[in-house]
Amino acid sequence: MFKIVVITPETGHPDESHILEFLVKEYGCQIHIRKPNFDKESYKKYLQNHNRLLSHFVLHEHHSLAKEFQVKGIHLKERDRKGSNLSFNELNIVSTSIHSIKDAAHLKHSFEYIFYSPLFESISKQSYGSNKTYEELTESVFELKKNTSIPIMGLGGIDEENIELVKKSGFDGAGLLGSVWGARDPVATIKLLFSNNR
Repeated sequence: MFKIVVITPETGHPDESHILEFLVKEYGCQIHIRKPNFDKESYKKYLQNHNRLLSHFVLHEHHSLAKEFQVKGIHLKERDRKGSNLSFNELNIVSTSIHSIKDAAHLKHSFEYIFYSPLFESISKQSYGSNKTYEELTESVFELKKNTSIPIMGLGGIDEENIELVKKSGFDGAGLLGSVWGARDPVATIKLLFSNNR
């Protein structure tokens, strides 16, 4: 089944807690906590404020908190995976990010899934990415899957208009960010994005 995960907004959203609870309650959604501007104490407070949802959380920063809180696990950014001396042996590593097809062949850990981006022009980052055609997406999936058996999640500019294209081209799932948090009505948008994914 096509997997959908949601990544939190960097700077927060006025209805963030309500939306996260809705995602977990209605869809059992995995939530990636991405708060690059949070120091460790702010991050810790965020986790404490959402303690009922922790088992659905994947931490992008302050990975050591995964030992303190009963979260799903951690996400390794490219620099974490390639250049860090940190020991992740005691932590459940759920996912990582790649931005080129050749990187897929060099992954040594058994991740639950990999984010590959960008697929389309980013909604949350100005002037990042460009819109790919169905043929380009299909070719990317074909090449990625020649290099790894780990499920590939598309990321970048995915919304209710193009999510079917991502599914049809062969991706195993999608990561959502700007389409949810930038929507006028995030809950209605979530319902649309998940409507064919029950």
